[in-house]
Amino acid sequence: MKKTLGITAALALALSLTAVASADPITGTVTNATYNNTEEPIIKPEEVVLNPTPMHELTKVTYFYNAPNGKKVGALAPQKVDTTGNRFEDARGGEWVEIYTWLGTAWIYVD
Repeated sequence: MKKTLGITAALALALSLTAVASADPITGTVTNATYNNTEEPIIKPEEVVLNPTPMHELTKVTYFYNAPNGKKVGALAPQKVDTTGNRFEDARGGEWVEIYTWLGTAWIYVD
């Protein structure tokens, strides 16, 4: 009997909380809303990039390094990566390209 009473009381409490939560919403106006109505544009002309850096598409898993011929930092799955525009040619005829990663800038070797 006590278990039945306990379960009934718990269900009644849950139903009353549900009824309160589904009550009619508040109508009227919100008094503490903020609205930024400025005449200035969000993006200013001097912030527009006119010469974007080239993108580089990786077609296989590619290791990235802290510097050209430097320490291996991690690897990237095939994807398009944004470059900083910095490039370095090595003696083997290959090229190192500086890219942006989640760890900051890094270098990849391009054959």
